[in-house]
Amino acid sequence: MKKLIPIMTICIFILWGCSNDSSSGQGEETEQSNTVEITFWHNLDGDNAVTLEGIIDTFNEENESIQVNASFQDNIQQQMRTIGETDEAPTVFQAGSNEFFSESNLIIPVQDMINQDDDFDIESMNEAVIENHRLDGTLNAMPFNVFVTLLYYNVDLFEEAGLDPDDPPQTFSEIQEAAEILTDEDSGTVGFSIPVNTSFIYNLFAVQDELVFNNENGRKGEAPTETNLNSNEGKEIYNWISDMYKSGNFGNYGRTWSNTQMAFSSGELAMYLDSSAVSGIWLEDLGFEFKTAPYPVPDGEEWAGVNQGGSQLWLSNQSSEEEQEAGWEFIKYMVSPEVQSEWAAETGYVPVTPEAAEIEPLSEVYSEYEQFENAYHALNNTKPSASTAGPSIEQLEISEIVAQSFERLLQGENPEEVLQQTEEEINRMLQE
Repeated sequence: MKKLIPIMTICIFILWGCSNDSSSGQGEETEQSNTVEITFWHNLDGDNAVTLEGIIDTFNEENESIQVNASFQDNIQQQMRTIGETDEAPTVFQAGSNEFFSESNLIIPVQDMINQDDDFDIESMNEAVIENHRLDGTLNAMPFNVFVTLLYYNVDLFEEAGLDPDDPPQTFSEIQEAAEILTDEDSGTVGFSIPVNTSFIYNLFAVQDELVFNNENGRKGEAPTETNLNSNEGKEIYNWISDMYKSGNFGNYGRTWSNTQMAFSSGELAMYLDSSAVSGIWLEDLGFEFKTAPYPVPDGEEWAGVNQGGSQLWLSNQSSEEEQEAGWEFIKYMVSPEVQSEWAAETGYVPVTPEAAEIEPLSEVYSEYEQFENAYHALNNTKPSASTAGPSIEQLEISEIVAQSFERLLQGENPEEVLQQTEEEINRMLQE
């Protein structure tokens, strides 16, 4: 199994840069043949980039009429801000930032291509993934590499503490109880932690099918004007974290995601929440057995699902109609069952096309590694809704405010005071 690298914007394992080719520019038809050349920008490096380039090479070999010229670009959003409205823009590019690009004048919604293509069946793709990426009912980009968050736990520490690793905690109270048992001052072991990042707070709402913001999390045509952080659900989440921290069972490793990961990999941390895409790294690198489980839910709540991370494939509106059609053929290829099976098996991402899990090589990987299969089940069992799709918020500062509120909990501040002040600050910003 090739070493797998997750793509999370704040994680140490993010690697950028895979090619010395920094060429840009949209596609063109060669004079010597009827081949349409298109440019594809991506932001992958390491083994993920090698896998991606292999897939592109196969596409080029199988398609005489289309040639995809791929190149790495650092900070694609900034690049597109600069040249996205010129003929230097790529035909297809890979990026997150769904809200930014969807509201920009730089792209053609892939929904337009889907509507004109009777051969493409959107129903063949994962429903929760598609709903997660739609804004105001429109799919502006094609989801490609998707990950979800899971509970990771150290099997050895569970067994030493007398806990059953085949029966992991599933609720807030069960996490709390296990964390207390696993915490050991003599050995320095800490029971539980969560990286200080807004996405985990949002997921703790999503898992119980609760909205973080009004107006359907900003996904149904109207921008949010209020936050629900200070709701009963928010208070339960913040008190849960605060209680564990004050009891000494919750490790505070700060915002640097890698610090939490290092604590887990060293055996200092028994349980924590992280991206499913890190599973491959742990299978390669850890000196102990680990397992994964679904995100915990508040007691008495039914598990509804989790938000997704990752990036999408976008079509530039600066390309000619012929180039756009070629770009669409390339995008369809990238989400085909065969390609998604290869991509997910090699990288640890979750396939956006369910059929991919039923064919090799992914079916073989899932049969051997339950850590990967658990991520697949988490995605496929997610109930499509505005809650599990997550917030669509234009103001990036709001994410920072939520992260600061998380930090304040781990500085011992009163959860209800933190929530009240955070609510007032966010609502003021949303209503400006």
